Amino acid sequence: MGKGLIQRQSDLEDAANAAFWINIGLGMVVALILFLVAGWVADLIFHDLRIKVVLQVMTLNIFLGAVSSVHTALLQKDMQFNRLFWIRFATIGLPGLASIPLAWAGLGYWALVIGMLAGQAVQVVMLWRVSTWRPGIHFNTKVAGEMARFGAWVGLSGLLSWFFMWADSLVVGIYLGSHELGLYRTGSQFVSLFYALLFAPLIPVLYSHFSEMNAEKERLSRALAKVIKVLALTAIPIAFLVFSLREPLETLIFSHEWQGIGLIIGVMALTHGFAWTIGANGEVYRAMGKPAYETIITAPSLVVYLVAYVISINMGFEIFVWTRFGLAVAAVLLHLYVAHKLIGLSLQVVVRSVLLITLLSSFAIVVARWLSWASDSLLIQLIAGSGCSILVVGSLLLLLERKGVVRDVRMLLGRRIP
Repeated sequence: MGKGLIQRQSDLEDAANAAFWINIGLGMVVALILFLVAGWVADLIFHDLRIKVVLQVMTLNIFLGAVSSVHTALLQKDMQFNRLFWIRFATIGLPGLASIPLAWAGLGYWALVIGMLAGQAVQVVMLWRVSTWRPGIHFNTKVAGEMARFGAWVGLSGLLSWFFMWADSLVVGIYLGSHELGLYRTGSQFVSLFYALLFAPLIPVLYSHFSEMNAEKERLSRALAKVIKVLALTAIPIAFLVFSLREPLETLIFSHEWQGIGLIIGVMALTHGFAWTIGANGEVYRAMGKPAYETIITAPSLVVYLVAYVISINMGFEIFVWTRFGLAVAAVLLHLYVAHKLIGLSLQVVVRSVLLITLLSSFAIVVARWLSWASDSLLIQLIAGSGCSILVVGSLLLLLERKGVVRDVRMLLGRRIP
């Protein structure tokens, strides 16, 4: 519902009220369902009945999120990201400050539960104090229906994305067992968290900008092309750097029990590096008021992914990991083609830039690997690899500056997309 509110350009007061009361209703329903099935979840999934009470208490988190999501969306719509930063900063820091002394006092896992609830409660209070909007008792059914339809597609896309995040792990766990699953999930999360920290804060900013453009396809096409080039310029060289240094990273960070995780880290770095080049495409579809497009793309793709997972896992773990990378590249091409059809994105310009970045980053791998063979020091290997990555990015900037990539980076960092 928050995404729908940010995208909407008319009847904002009615839309905000509709989103608020729909969120409250849905939050209560979901919280009640989770409260009732908590015992079943604790027994059949986690095999620990202590989790029943924890889940029941944590249903408060759902309600707290529901009463503050509209305020968050309105602040994003007004580009008040500086205020949101401090609110989120306090929300992230408070659970730790609250949980540590409670854990020392002997409360065990309840210290974490109380800390998380305290952080969410403080976020609600801060959002309500910072935002001037207050819910009204009126309810426009026409606007509510429009918001609900938009929110349903966004929610369905989010659910499909959740399946994308976990389907590969489910296949690994079923076919190979807990050891390989541990390697795969740890290596994947090691990479995905890094990329999320690097790029995820940019997505709400981009969505707010795209929503201002609404259905102006020409502006959206220019803006998306700039975003893709900037994301590729950052994500792909980092991916190749991590791939080239996968063995030193495995040795330095993980113990010998984690042997083989280096390959997973390297290949998943390539996977996420290419996948993030189209990380803003879904925001464009939603900004146009067409959230169904992402769902229509994602749903059939999930079937293809599952079939490819099952076939490749029977051919070996390493083949499965490389298949995951191949599927990510195919998804990038599909999203670029859809953007070309929907908003006229120039495939020639974007693909040429991505290929150039890929070729130079591949060259950096060769140099980094040669330097790593010349020294047995893991520290020297890391320094040499990082130096190669810096040289690659510098070369790319020199080659692409004539097309204004540096200017585009500055615009993005300054949160201004013309």
